[in-house]
Amino acid sequence: MHDFSKPHPHVASKEEIAKKRKLPVYMLIIVGIFLIALLVYMVADHSANPTAQVMMSHLQSALLNA
Repeated sequence: MHDFSKPHPHVASKEEIAKKRKLPVYMLIIVGIFLIALLVYMVADHSANPTAQVMMSHLQSALLNA
């Protein structure tokens, strides 16, 4: 029978403690990559390379004229 009056540690071994501490590191890496990508997206000059807009307009005109 389990004695609930005695406090027991939530994590039993040092290996489990190390395993639980690795998860936030991976989450920090993922969030860091996302923030760097967001910063690059915000800083990038989208009007400097309008080839995608030109290709979309040609594609739309080709579809409408077909």
